[in-house]
Amino acid sequence: MFILFFLLWLLMAGKVTLAVCLWGAAVSALMCGFCRRVMGYRWRWNRRGFGQLRAVIRYLGNLLVEMLKAGFVVMKLIYTRGRDMEPKLIWFDTTLHSDRARATLADSITLTAGTITVETREGRVCVHALDASLAENIEKSRFQQELERLEA
Repeated sequence: MFILFFLLWLLMAGKVTLAVCLWGAAVSALMCGFCRRVMGYRWRWNRRGFGQLRAVIRYLGNLLVEMLKAGFVVMKLIYTRGRDMEPKLIWFDTTLHSDRARATLADSITLTAGTITVETREGRVCVHALDASLAENIEKSRFQQELERLEA
């Protein structure tokens, strides 16, 4: 956690000097102490955590790839069909159990061009797609499959 706070400090500082690093180390240590005492945060080392970290990094990489692909698909739709697109609102059931996984699925769908998550309720997700072709097989998306693996 200290490293994350320190990296965030450097990112916000915009430059790396001795003074910035010293202040960053001090503030990061204070924030870690605050999280531990007030918020009850405890760092636990386990091997499963490293496997999950790898899976999360892989998920974020796949999300980035899907965002780029969807951007190109939407550009192609706009230039070829123009006003002849067929918007669609689709509801589908998700097999994800945790609220965190459902929120991640909804955010991932929204981050890809051409789709917006309208509502999530009790395991059901409502998505608005710019065109019907973008909504095909959305319930069996790569995001859903990878989040199921992360949840298991």
